[in-house]
Amino acid sequence: MPLYKVQEDGQKLSKIDRQEFANEAKLHTLVEHNLQSLLGVRFIAGEYPIPNGRIDTIGLDEDGIPVIIEYKWKRDLSAIIQGLFYLDWVMQNRRPFESIVKDKLGRDVGVNWSTQPRLLIIAQDFDVKELAAINQMAPRIELIKYSLYRGLFNIEGVNILEGKTTRHKPGEGQDTQNETGPLLDKLSNRGNEEVRILFTELRERILALSDSVWEKVFPSYADYRTISTFASVNVQKARLKIFIKMGERQIDDPNNLCQLIPEKWGYGYMNKQFVISSSDKIEDAMHLIAQAYDFVSG
Repeated sequence: MPLYKVQEDGQKLSKIDRQEFANEAKLHTLVEHNLQSLLGVRFIAGEYPIPNGRIDTIGLDEDGIPVIIEYKWKRDLSAIIQGLFYLDWVMQNRRPFESIVKDKLGRDVGVNWSTQPRLLIIAQDFDVKELAAINQMAPRIELIKYSLYRGLFNIEGVNILEGKTTRHKPGEGQDTQNETGPLLDKLSNRGNEEVRILFTELRERILALSDSVWEKVFPSYADYRTISTFASVNVQKARLKIFIKMGERQIDDPNNLCQLIPEKWGYGYMNKQFVISSSDKIEDAMHLIAQAYDFVSG
């Protein structure tokens, strides 16, 4: 997509020329040095050696889930094949991976194996046939396109892991082939009746923020993401506890709902939390969550 700069008169545009990295290492280095802000991932190691290969980048996301990143500088299917090989290595070598995490991030940092590790492929573009093949794969692969312009860099998700969750109410109209439905029911049922209604209404509002928003459901919480997680909703018996990503950006919180998340928790830019327990707080919650969405989406 062409990018234009608005001239000082506010009426004319000048096209910004698209550029390319001199080599894959330049792309690799730029992403690694900005991993937290770009993808919400804590850096563990780059060019990490394993038998029969080197993993471009390994990290841990805000949920403690392992992340493997492969870079695809030129059109080359080998990046996808290599990524799947490295994903398999991580899944088959949990203890060694946990040792790497403790060595790099500290002994108090845990690894979340409750869901499959994430594989991200970062490339300038993807072939139509690649997209069709990858969308049929299990495990799914997250594809991320980058654009480099003169002094500007942008990334965006191409496919959505798990797809955008269908907007059904918990317990109604579920696809029995989709694990998200039953897991969503279990999550919702952690709360009392009022909290179940509150959670249903809030998730509908969050998913309606944009077509780029998608949901990842866990046993005790649900994440809402675009290129990275901007909000996480924890369902408790009598309330929802909500974590949002604001980084260093000042938040507009007129009702003083937010509290700072301690750095020692290791949530990175996911650094604000608040609770709601009734539907009359939905608007206040969405005012805060929308700011987190804007922070992640730019």
